[in-house]
Amino acid sequence: MPRGKPESQLSALTAIALVGQVGLIMAGAIGAGFMAGLFLDRWLGARGLALTAMILLGVAAGGYTVYRIILKGFVQ
Repeated sequence: MPRGKPESQLSALTAIALVGQVGLIMAGAIGAGFMAGLFLDRWLGARGLALTAMILLGVAAGGYTVYRIILKGFVQ
């Protein structure tokens, strides 16, 4: 076994890719919640209530997905 970095340690390039992926996932989840909230507000006439709920749901879904990806990256 060669001496060097342990296998569990992420390389710099892998860490940069992980950060980029985290940002895109959060932006995508919040954007999808925003678009769904706009649609529901117009359809239901909810005056911003559906928009707020869907954005919060997007933040929660994105956060959960990011949590799973980060755990997967560090546990392997």
